[in-house]
Amino acid sequence: MKDYKFPVGTTVHVSRRSLSGQSGDGTFKVLARYPSDTSGPLYRIRSVLGSEERMVPEDELSRPAERDPRDVRRSDGR
Repeated sequence: MKDYKFPVGTTVHVSRRSLSGQSGDGTFKVLARYPSDTSGPLYRIRSVLGSEERMVPEDELSRPAERDPRDVRRSDGR
């Protein structure tokens, strides 16, 4: 069995590569991990912006892009 790439509690980005009828891209938190004989590891995830939960295969997940702290804009526009 393949090791899991994302631990429970990790924030991940979902990229939809299929037309499964689910909503599109977004940022989610890993709730649980499950084995799968057909598609590799599966993850139960929940949206960080709402209550949407779903199961997705590992190949549709990635770590969110890291922001450079020097690129943070101040609220006063500088």
